[in-house]
Amino acid sequence: MNTSVSVVIPAHNAARFIGQAIESVFQQREAAADLDLDVIVVDNASTDATCDCVQRDFGSKVRLVHEPKPGAACARNAGIAAATAPLIAFLDADDLWLPGKLAEQSAALSTKPDVSLVFCHGAEFSDPQAAFPCNEESRPFISPSGLLARHDVFEIAGPLPEFRCGEFIAWYGWAQTLGLKSLVVPGSLVRRRVHTDNTTRNRQGLAEYTQAMHWLMERRRAHAAAAAGAAGR
Repeated sequence: MNTSVSVVIPAHNAARFIGQAIESVFQQREAAADLDLDVIVVDNASTDATCDCVQRDFGSKVRLVHEPKPGAACARNAGIAAATAPLIAFLDADDLWLPGKLAEQSAALSTKPDVSLVFCHGAEFSDPQAAFPCNEESRPFISPSGLLARHDVFEIAGPLPEFRCGEFIAWYGWAQTLGLKSLVVPGSLVRRRVHTDNTTRNRQGLAEYTQAMHWLMERRRAHAAAAAGAAGR
């Protein structure tokens, strides 16, 4: 039986990286010949040649969606809305998957029906080489590029909050609050590119990290109050 995955790739001015990212997705078939890939690149108001690169190099192999509202969370939410497969994965346009990522994660989901989200291990690399400090040791990669999730997770937990930074951590914390189970497979299967334009270098984005954590705390308070009210009836 085929494994069907919608892969959502948010891309803002990613012409330099996007081809490598998409190729790393299609390389997943090396470890899983029955893998059915629905690759969705969400152009997030790019002003460079991102869209031209995708259309020229991949054509109909990739669906190109446009999301003008800025921010990776907005782009990911647009990709989720367009996704049709029972499983959804994210890949940032400047990151890379290693062969076997989807195979290992989908196998974990198929054997553990109570688990909704599967992460993997990953490591960083500097681009250009040695230009930026990075952690080259493999570690649990609790981030969008490390995730494979069941589609219905986003119906239960809702879309990602649309902040520039911290939005995924906040959303994942909310999913945990709702009781959605996750696990981390042992393979080091993601490479995170550290470069001059990473979102974490943007001061405006970092300022919104606090807002994302506030969003999570408010939701948790409301959830706890509703649970206490239900228990007292």
